[in-house]
Amino acid sequence: MRRVLHRLLTSTGAVLLAAAAVAVPGTPALAADPAVRLHFPDVSVAGRAEKVNALLAWIDVPGDEPAQFGPLTVTVDTAGTADVATVELFADFEGAAQQSCDVAGTVRTCRISGDLELEPGPNLVPLLALSARARPGAATGATGKLAFTARLGAGPAATGQSTVTVGEGVDLAGTVAEPVTVSPGAGVDTDLRVTNAGENPVKGVSLVMIGWHPSLLTGPGFRNCTYGALIVCTFADELAPGASYQLSTPMRLKIPADAAAGSTAGAVGGWYTTSDFRELLDAAPGAGDEILGPQGTGPAVRLAVAPPRKPVARAAAGQVDTEPGNNLLVSEIVVGGRRPDLVAVGATVAGRAGEKVQARVGFRNDGPGTLYHWTFDNTDPGTHVTVPAGLEAVAVDDRCFPAMLEVEDPEDFDEDLAGAADYVCLLDEGRTKAKAGQLFDFTFRVREHASAAAGRVRINEEMYRDGDPIDRNGANDSAQITVALSGGEGGGLPVTGADTARLGAGGAALLLAGAAGLLLARRRRTRFAA
Repeated sequence: MRRVLHRLLTSTGAVLLAAAAVAVPGTPALAADPAVRLHFPDVSVAGRAEKVNALLAWIDVPGDEPAQFGPLTVTVDTAGTADVATVELFADFEGAAQQSCDVAGTVRTCRISGDLELEPGPNLVPLLALSARARPGAATGATGKLAFTARLGAGPAATGQSTVTVGEGVDLAGTVAEPVTVSPGAGVDTDLRVTNAGENPVKGVSLVMIGWHPSLLTGPGFRNCTYGALIVCTFADELAPGASYQLSTPMRLKIPADAAAGSTAGAVGGWYTTSDFRELLDAAPGAGDEILGPQGTGPAVRLAVAPPRKPVARAAAGQVDTEPGNNLLVSEIVVGGRRPDLVAVGATVAGRAGEKVQARVGFRNDGPGTLYHWTFDNTDPGTHVTVPAGLEAVAVDDRCFPAMLEVEDPEDFDEDLAGAADYVCLLDEGRTKAKAGQLFDFTFRVREHASAAAGRVRINEEMYRDGDPIDRNGANDSAQITVALSGGEGGGLPVTGADTARLGAGGAALLLAGAAGLLLARRRRTRFAA
């Protein structure tokens, strides 16, 4: 998780761009004319730092049915920024393969091939990405304008503009802390630090984090922080050059008393200047309360500062972090004690050609301790199911999806995910107590002239787990799905053996973790059609 989140949190606007996609359904519909509204954030640049942002289009589709539009032609005119910044098309962009771009003077013209298939109502569509760097010698505070146009087919052109400002260069550096071991049921103070690694004072900072489950946080929360999918705290403190700072009152976590040993909970974040944070928010229009969350109701927290150095004159322009790669903050706790043993659970199925047979496979927690899924990072072992060669999956648990899914766009998912040879089953919210387990329901059809070769259930494979395995014993992380071919009558047999009795109901129904990603994509209501 940390590797993924680091990439997100050190890419300007990336996290909140995803947030904006989630917020689309709640965004007021645009007027029918124009059908397109463009958005690109105002950008501050300084030093050698590169800022990359997406040009977005709100496209409103009237009526109740999806519609196709295209082709889409976009222009970017950089004439207004020639003296302050170098602005280029960013080639490493998700939609770049669909673009054909030409440059004539200061105008970049890109034609996006194919049709846009859009859902009724507002759609948020990323068009292209631009990188911006301060031009050497540009004066601090200097500004310029970027101009944009976009046209769908032969429709009217939509226009937009953005301001590029040369800011004062500063350098914030986060801290990658060593994991802290804590006992079940105990509280622990987190270590969140930032250093002003530059030569100029930094006037105000913001901390953006993701990772800690809300159930671990204690107290009413700080008044200058919001608690949603992201934890965001803003500070008015001035950070002196060379000094390090931490929260004046630490954020405190409380570990469940029955949490399994080895459970890890990590938060990954980044520190932003006031200007960079404002740009982060502006890069994601419509980011809603679900992402930023409610404000804390307790006293505000400050940064504990070292004695200030000699004051330095304040700059009028916004401050820009010129070394964003060192902004990473990591704080991690590990529950101490004897780790649990997770055991793969297989099945035996029997039937004759053409019959449908049912099986429940998964894993069992032999304890000690409870697995809190998604409260901690590494408590879902990722269940990999290989279907026996003589069987065909015809119905699949909602929490499972094909392991080798060759779909470029989540909108292309079929509701029926049957027929694959391998499945991965993932958990979301919920917990698995000691001596209980998680079983996933499959229905198979016995093939004609079926082979009796067994399938397999595997857990804790590196590809499908997050972080180091919590399991203390890897010897029982694999189990067979045994096939017993039958010539008798009647339906197929459910899973048999002692494991079924020990697992019982397997807990409440859990959502497929991967469905969260599908939900995000579907709520964006946007699909590129080739």
